[in-house]
Amino acid sequence: MDSSEFDVRNAIGLVRRQIWLILSTVLIIVGLAAVYVFLQTPTYTASTLILVDPRAKNALDPESQMSLLPTDNARVESEVEILKSPSTQIEAISRLDLIKDPEFGVKLSTADRLMVFFKLKTMENLLADTDAQLRAVLTRFSENITIARRGLTYVISVSATSADPAKAALIANTLSSTYIDAQVDAKISNALSVRDALNRRLAQASTTINQTENRIDAFVNENIEKVSNESTRADISAMRSSLESLKAESISAQSLRASVATLAANKDWDGIAAQLRSDTVSQIKAERDKVLADIGNVAAGSTRESNLRASLDKLDKRLADQVNVELGTLSDRVKTTQQEQDRLRSSIRDTVLSSNLSNDVMVKIYELQQESSVAKTLYQDLLQRLRGVETQADLQLADSRIVSSALPPDEPSAPKTKLILTLALVAGLGLGLGLAFLNENFIGGFTSDQQFEAVLGVPVISSIPLLSRAGRSITERSQVASELLDHPLTAYSESIRRIRLGLENMLRRKLQDKAREGGLIIMVGSAIPGEGKTTTAIAIARAFAMSGKRVLLVDCDLRRPSVAPSLELTPENGLADYLTLSLDSQSIRQFVTKDKVPGLDMIVGKNSHRTSTDSLIETAQFNLLMELAKERFEIIVLDTPPILPVVDAQYLATRADIVTLVVHWASTSQRDVRSAINDLRTTAGEDLPIAAVLSKAELGVGSYRNKYNSYYYYAPES
Repeated sequence: MDSSEFDVRNAIGLVRRQIWLILSTVLIIVGLAAVYVFLQTPTYTASTLILVDPRAKNALDPESQMSLLPTDNARVESEVEILKSPSTQIEAISRLDLIKDPEFGVKLSTADRLMVFFKLKTMENLLADTDAQLRAVLTRFSENITIARRGLTYVISVSATSADPAKAALIANTLSSTYIDAQVDAKISNALSVRDALNRRLAQASTTINQTENRIDAFVNENIEKVSNESTRADISAMRSSLESLKAESISAQSLRASVATLAANKDWDGIAAQLRSDTVSQIKAERDKVLADIGNVAAGSTRESNLRASLDKLDKRLADQVNVELGTLSDRVKTTQQEQDRLRSSIRDTVLSSNLSNDVMVKIYELQQESSVAKTLYQDLLQRLRGVETQADLQLADSRIVSSALPPDEPSAPKTKLILTLALVAGLGLGLGLAFLNENFIGGFTSDQQFEAVLGVPVISSIPLLSRAGRSITERSQVASELLDHPLTAYSESIRRIRLGLENMLRRKLQDKAREGGLIIMVGSAIPGEGKTTTAIAIARAFAMSGKRVLLVDCDLRRPSVAPSLELTPENGLADYLTLSLDSQSIRQFVTKDKVPGLDMIVGKNSHRTSTDSLIETAQFNLLMELAKERFEIIVLDTPPILPVVDAQYLATRADIVTLVVHWASTSQRDVRSAINDLRTTAGEDLPIAAVLSKAELGVGSYRNKYNSYYYYAPES
């Protein structure tokens, strides 16, 4: 419980101390995000939903549809890839004429502009490269198209993004319809390929039939003279003539039917009219030609044009229906002639077979008849299949259909202003907290004894809490300096006594087993100004004096003396005056000021010294002062200038037995403190003890040192 409370309070304190860094970071990140959103052109995304039906379809036999469940997933994924294919997208680009579109159309890149500027290429050459232009348009088109399957369903989402919401919907719908049209065209193309293959096989079967029939006829002809001479029948010759005539008529009808069927598949009405010579077809075609001529004479897009095109569609349908009727007539005609041929052949053959022929001849006749029968059966089967394929070519159905057409979106899909600003706020807050933590624990100030000792290897003997009354911080130096006397039981006063105890322990360890005469010199310094060094020096001197020791406090900051102002003193003479005069030991007494604490004497500064002060510290006068102080006092506290701005403190450190380094809690940068410690050790040596004090610390209730303040320090007297 205590640990969690400590962590929460420390976190709140960190945020409070680094609030400006956190807020600045958040404002910068959110500001950059706002600028980004402002500079972005709003884009809109429209989506079309396509349902893929993986079942095999047969329009002539709907009940024969079968599901391909084992390969359904692969089929849907294949359709997704077909939608993404360049051929499908190029066809959509062509339908939309996006090559001339200002958003997707041909644009010169920066490299192309530079090449034109330096005359490495001409504008005409760049614009003449249509393949490169098409590739560039296709690239931009693909970047603004998103095609994805919806989970494990049979639904494919086709999304298009554009600066114009209507254009986004148009692109999505056009790409979807292009894909479906291509699917139907592919199935029709496959059906037509099968039709052409069947026509070739049908022609081969027809040739086989003719060959077998001719062989039978040849065999019959070889034996017919003999039969005629032996027979009294005189109609055999007449039947043979009729058979040849029917064969010629059948071949002509078959050829005409095949030619008309091919022309009908290509909708070549002129060729059909010329081949059939049908009055009905010619009349309908004439009406169609007149409508076509009228369309060419009316304005494009007019109501008249729409009506004429509707009439044209009706005439095309009438022509197709009439051609089917004519093809049926031709088929009937072929069938009739073939039946008549079969009857005549049968009669002739019966006549021949009824004659007295040898067994070898009879076997040959039977063999030829069987070959003919097989050829006719194959022909009929191929013919039936051809009719089915031709019908299916006109009745092909797409395996996919649009279940939801794209509509122009009302709101832009990008940039997502709310999401971007929210993420920027979260990112800024996270970055701000990270920077605050980094600044406080690694770059900024020190916030704990353990952190200070771990980073610099210097012990912290105490943390002086920030002095406050009724929730208000006290920063007046006179009040801070007198706190130890006015309120001896506060956390502040206890922290000063901890400093005294820590210094005594460190000095005792240093002087252990060493003979020492005279007072001990304690230097109180700081890396930079404003650390609370002077008030701490006063408090340390008073703490030692209150413990019964004879103490001398010397304000060695000759440039900006602070002890006298902190104690609200107006001395007649200052340390600088003493150092600039030749005085004996008896005359020094006039520079000594008595403090209200018995046993504490002070040599304070009077005015700021505007010249070099390090030379004054190295004079014989200062040496004499230190020798006399060590003879008469047990503790000499030196309040020195900041270590980094001036060199005076480094000279004074060579005289000190221990240095108390005052560091502003969570404020003074680690770099400055490290530099100050390095300067001290460089000048005074590695053996110089340094004790750190964290001043103005914000120690919450969770701090173990202040945990029982309300009980002990403010307890009522008994």
